[in-house]
Amino acid sequence: MALKSKYSFLQRFNFEALYNTFLGLQPREQIFALVGAGVAVLLLVGLPISLASAKLGSLEEQISQGHDKQRDILHRLDHYQQLQQQLKTIESQITGGFDPTITTTMETLAEKSGLKERIENIKERGATPSELFDEVSVDVRLTKVTLPQLIDYLYSIEHHPNLFLKIRNIQIKRRYDNKQLLDASFQASTYKLQGV
Repeated sequence: MALKSKYSFLQRFNFEALYNTFLGLQPREQIFALVGAGVAVLLLVGLPISLASAKLGSLEEQISQGHDKQRDILHRLDHYQQLQQQLKTIESQITGGFDPTITTTMETLAEKSGLKERIENIKERGATPSELFDEVSVDVRLTKVTLPQLIDYLYSIEHHPNLFLKIRNIQIKRRYDNKQLLDASFQASTYKLQGV
């Protein structure tokens, strides 16, 4: 029924009468009529296309934003998984790497680095409890050491094959009597997980 009414409108529209009216116009009026008809056609065809194009542009932008958000979520998830893996690694190191004799360990490593005679003082601080672990620390003071000796000693502490040891609060001063030698002090800590 909708098709029938559509075609009846076209049948009632008399193209021949319209054409004859157009031919009866002055040339200047014909130009205005053609321009007006052109504008009408552009509006009838261009407006829906313009609206559709704007809608498509908006949809493309939403899709692009969705892809960006998806990439951001995947990146954050990957970062979270890396942090979880690092946490498991550290927990495993702490679980098996607690050093109950940290003072002796500092002396042993100093001897291996040729610094046993350069130890001025080693003082154990005792345990500092926290919610997750207990920290046992020692303050180490060295005198008249060379930079390579100090680096070797600190490296051997932080990269111990069996123990989890960390260095904090390091202070290094050049000696006045010999600029090639250093005095150094630092804190070395070992950790024990609560309940282990």
